[in-house]
Amino acid sequence: MTGTSLRGIAPESSPLQIYSREDILGSGVTTTEQFIRTLPQNFGGGSSEFITLGLPNDDEAGSYGAGVNLRGLGNGGTLVLLNGNRLAPTSALGNFVDLSIIPMSALERVDVLTDGASAVYGGDAVAGVVNFVLRDDFEGAETTGRYGTDGKGDLQETRVGQTFGSAWNSGNALATYEHFRRTNLTLADRPQISAPRATGGEDPAGTDRFDLLPSETRNSLVVALRQNLTPALRFSATGLYSQRGSVHSVIGYVGAGDVVVRDRTSASYALSFGAEAEVSELWSASLTANLSNQKNEIWNTSEARQTRDLSENDSDSRSLDLVLNGEVLQLPAGPVRLALGGQVRQEDFIMQGSRYGILREAQRDVRAVFGEIHVPLIGPDLSIPGVQRLEASLSGRVDNYSDFGTASNPRIGLLWSPLEGLKLRASYSESFAPPAIGQVGDRTGSATVLPSSLVMQVLGYAGRYPEYDGTSYILHTGVADDLDPQTSRTFTFGADFDRTLGQGRWTGSLNYYDLVFEGRLGTTPIPDNLDMAYAPFLLLEDPSLFPPGTVIFNPSADALNTFLASLDFPPDLQYGATLDTVGIINSVSVTRNLASTQTRGLDLIMNYQRPTPIGQLTLGANANYILAFSRQAASSTPDVDILSTLYNPVDLNVRVSGGLQHGGWAGAIFLNHVSGYRSDRSADSISIDPWTTVDVNLSYRFGAQSGWSRDLKLGVSVINLLDADPPTAPVVEYFSIAGYDPTNASPLGRFLAIELSKVF
Repeated sequence: MTGTSLRGIAPESSPLQIYSREDILGSGVTTTEQFIRTLPQNFGGGSSEFITLGLPNDDEAGSYGAGVNLRGLGNGGTLVLLNGNRLAPTSALGNFVDLSIIPMSALERVDVLTDGASAVYGGDAVAGVVNFVLRDDFEGAETTGRYGTDGKGDLQETRVGQTFGSAWNSGNALATYEHFRRTNLTLADRPQISAPRATGGEDPAGTDRFDLLPSETRNSLVVALRQNLTPALRFSATGLYSQRGSVHSVIGYVGAGDVVVRDRTSASYALSFGAEAEVSELWSASLTANLSNQKNEIWNTSEARQTRDLSENDSDSRSLDLVLNGEVLQLPAGPVRLALGGQVRQEDFIMQGSRYGILREAQRDVRAVFGEIHVPLIGPDLSIPGVQRLEASLSGRVDNYSDFGTASNPRIGLLWSPLEGLKLRASYSESFAPPAIGQVGDRTGSATVLPSSLVMQVLGYAGRYPEYDGTSYILHTGVADDLDPQTSRTFTFGADFDRTLGQGRWTGSLNYYDLVFEGRLGTTPIPDNLDMAYAPFLLLEDPSLFPPGTVIFNPSADALNTFLASLDFPPDLQYGATLDTVGIINSVSVTRNLASTQTRGLDLIMNYQRPTPIGQLTLGANANYILAFSRQAASSTPDVDILSTLYNPVDLNVRVSGGLQHGGWAGAIFLNHVSGYRSDRSADSISIDPWTTVDVNLSYRFGAQSGWSRDLKLGVSVINLLDADPPTAPVVEYFSIAGYDPTNASPLGRFLAIELSKVF
């Protein structure tokens, strides 16, 4: 079970959401990324199919794939697993797992743990864990075909899947193949969304060349095998292979009308082999070997510059886990369960480019020991008033990293059930996240040089600081060379209930979380969520805003030469700027350890079902309400409140559903709401409207006992039924962001899909 090393027990003191195969397919989405984006606890920022060149507040974001971003703490703050095993990361930094490699057709369920879990899984499980569990018990053959379009012919997609499964007395086997293809969506298809202009304010070459959504083709294969070798010894193996290609056209960084075409191909595989043995009546041992690889190849073609550059990255992850599980003591309330284990893991990463050769190269070795104990203090048989159950769990893990030393992470959980159907829980955990392996070997420090007078004119500071007229302004990006590990502490408190009243059954949970993420890697936060270019002028008005050295004014010749020597690439001189007289070096966009990120909020999940004269009725709601979200660059600088501002989490995200099933008919409707917010915290900020969309899903399963319609299912779904446009937001040319917020909305519009499946 996700969230625990103990066998045969659920992590009931942690907030765990489990989505079945029916939940996933019934949502009407086509890909795993789309399903994760429907969860209110996940923030759409970071890397996704809507992001191209990063975000103003997240240089690590990009278009290398789609990541999970629980609690808005970055893709690297959520651990993504496949059948409980790690996957090799992707991107230019190796900082997240690409969801697009996991085929929908192969999923049995998705587990979402919104609690720090480094005590169980090690690093990266700061905000939580998402575990994609594959099907392994299907018998027969299942063919699925799906076709979708926005109804205007602007975008079309197809998904075809074929599954074969077989079972015998001592085991089973399953194989699933899936093919997915999607055309691109351009700005010309969505003229209501403002287009980015090329640097210098001139119009781009044409909005028909700017992709809001890239074209994509993917082929995936999943195989699984389970075999009982003896009554006490079991063997299992799982394999995943995925090949993906996408083409994305964007406005280039420089040059009026420059169109850059990014042609990406990726191949990935994951292999897992496991053996489990019953060593005694009370104890078992399991050994798991896991291998995973991700390779990306990206061609960037600039039409204006007439250049074609290749960048490649290769990421490997190999691990071996041994876990002992058993009972150590029998208490009146039940057995005390114990798990003890160890892990060895090796990670490798290399990125290289046709222009500069090797850009990043790193290797990491990890050794870990861990343990977990579950103690039932009071059970229902003890008949104590007000206490049906009282249980405690304690887990701990020690990881030794070859590049960052040793980290120890504990977790304690308490569960109290005062009456049947009601459980109160609390947990405290500490987590550890090392810098992404690509950041360890990073050598991509770069600088863009602009005339200071031009920058001040664009930002509205013309004439206010004449001492910088005639000087150059340097924007410095890259990764600091003295990164430290990231740490966090998480406290959760909540209640789970399951009650039957009359013919209706109520289930749900309420969860409060308080999370402090210290030393988080990121760029220096700017007050009012303003662009990074404002930093020097804000600092001139308030010298306490940023840590020392973040901005350097009027550097000496020695200081300038030292800075230039630290760059891995020659500085990019634009609009006539030179290095003769440098007035400002702005390094707020350099990735470094920040003092802290803090967030706290509430999750509410409720479900109701009951039979009615017209069928089985189900109602549901999933809401995330964020009470606070802030960042602090250093202990000497003020907190920056970024909640409900552009490209950041908003305070309220809700998904409400209603469904009815009668005979072979099943229908569901979903209401999605993202609250309104501001572009920043300044007095003249822009208001961004709330966004509400409606999704519907209708299916019919033929009830014939024989013939062509036996086990045949037809489904129709509509995403964004009312064709609600994404709220208007500012355009950001530097990051090639069109006039909407890709972290909190989608440009897709109404999307209709029809799906047909047949079991033979």
